[in-house]
Amino acid sequence: MFAVFTVTIGVLVVIVAGTALAIVVVRVLRQIRLRRRAALAAGPRRALLSFVADNGEQGSYDLVAIPDDAWQAVEPGALALLGKLRGEAHLALVSVFLRRGTARRALGDLHARSRVRRARAAQVLGDLELRQAVPELCRLLTDRHLEVRVVAVRALGRIGDPAAAWRLITSLDQGDQLPSLLATHTLVQLGAEAEVTLSAALDHPQARVRVVCLDALGLLGATGSVHRISRILAEDTVLDVRVAAAVNLGKLGTRSALEPLAAALTPTRPTPLRAAAAKALGDLGTPAAVPALAALLDDERYRVAHEAAQALRRLGGTGLAALRAVIEQEAEQQRTAGAGAHAQPSSAAGHAREALALAAIATASGELVGVA
Repeated sequence: MFAVFTVTIGVLVVIVAGTALAIVVVRVLRQIRLRRRAALAAGPRRALLSFVADNGEQGSYDLVAIPDDAWQAVEPGALALLGKLRGEAHLALVSVFLRRGTARRALGDLHARSRVRRARAAQVLGDLELRQAVPELCRLLTDRHLEVRVVAVRALGRIGDPAAAWRLITSLDQGDQLPSLLATHTLVQLGAEAEVTLSAALDHPQARVRVVCLDALGLLGATGSVHRISRILAEDTVLDVRVAAAVNLGKLGTRSALEPLAAALTPTRPTPLRAAAAKALGDLGTPAAVPALAALLDDERYRVAHEAAQALRRLGGTGLAALRAVIEQEAEQQRTAGAGAHAQPSSAAGHAREALALAAIATASGELVGVA
């Protein structure tokens, strides 16, 4: 029995010692490899930074001539730098990557079995802003892995080709959904040329898709789509979509948005929609919205009355005058009725006082900033 125990202990000692030795060897080899890579990358890194500092005017041939093993050592840093550059320096570095075959390899990696390689390749192509890669990147929008699709969406936004707009929109209608804010930001990056596609997508059967397209149109300042958005505000069957339509009509800031937003204030409409429409009227910045907003200050729905008061505040002089008029009118009525100093103010006067107080604070803050 003692002999078996001794053998067992001996075997365990050998296993532990072997494991410790293997760990030490792996760490030593890793350090050697890292030092070798650092040594290989030192010269190319200096050439790369000098090339970027000169806006790519000199040194491109030197970068192309760097041996493959040295370039592999410096390439991760060069790719990271590429994503931060703009203008001539970016274009010059892109030309170096193209001449070294980076784009060709990345296009091939889009079909790799590894999702990490597919995602990395999509990021590289996006940083290169390679329009020829748009069809292949659009194919990744149906990838079975969400993280690959997210990287592909970001890459398409970086490239900014409006031809990808419809594929991006249809990719929103999937079970494993892309984040809505990411999709909206990417569609905005495609530019004004995507407005026609976004406007057409307002008839999409999925409410989430319609909301994303409305937000993108609002951020793009697509004033040509005001009538389409107004129709969505009046006729869509989903409340969230109608609220998004009201919000983005306010962002567009056109005079033609006044009538449909005012129509959304009627008491028969849902409270969230009325509140959004009141806020949007304040964003329009037109004094013509003052009568409709002033009429909401005594609304029985707190949220509607609050948004109306804040909208009047944002409208400036005309809106502030309407708020003061509400307070003065109530004070006159209380004097006529013989009410005492402790009379309970109406909800309309309360909302008006709150908005005027915030306006006074904003004015005082602006004056302090100006003095400083």
